[in-house]
Amino acid sequence: MDAEAAEEVRLLQDAGVLGPGCSVVDIGAGSGQFALAAAQVCERVVAVDVSPVMLARLVEKLDRGAASNVEAIGTGFLTYRHAGEPADVVYSRYALHHLPDFWKAMALCRIAGMLRPGGVLRLWDVVYGFEPADAERRIEAWITETMTADVERGWTRSELAEHVRDEHSTFTWLLEPMIERVGFEIVDASYSASGVFARYLCSKR
Repeated sequence: MDAEAAEEVRLLQDAGVLGPGCSVVDIGAGSGQFALAAAQVCERVVAVDVSPVMLARLVEKLDRGAASNVEAIGTGFLTYRHAGEPADVVYSRYALHHLPDFWKAMALCRIAGMLRPGGVLRLWDVVYGFEPADAERRIEAWITETMTADVERGWTRSELAEHVRDEHSTFTWLLEPMIERVGFEIVDASYSASGVFARYLCSKR
């Protein structure tokens, strides 16, 4: 999946939080699309992922010389221990929904703790922007619009339904107060037309 890494780097550069001398923690880094793009413009990137398979793919890229300022660590939201100076940016894309709401709040609190004052959290996730009474209709519409019959080309109906059933995606009106409660200001929020995805730019107060 294209992580739009170059566009995300430009967004953070335009926000004035990413550049020479900066440090980034990428939680849920996967195969490293964003981490490697950020490494080209900042001093230090810590790429964090709990998946040994994903981490191995990133390490393979690093071993081939993709970047010399990226550190790959096999931990996650609740186990990563940040060392050194506070980070300027924490980035996370489609990973927080793996945690139930209690642990989301704890993870967000830990993220705030590893950022400098004024540091930025850039968060993408599956977040439901509708009321519970409308959930069945909105989720069915999203599945119907998104699904494919070919597993090699995208997500099947059963895979999308499995996400809704087994993952811990929450509502915008639950997640956003969590973000603010742990010490962030939501500077910008954008939502997909489907009401299923959200992107946040948050500044640590």
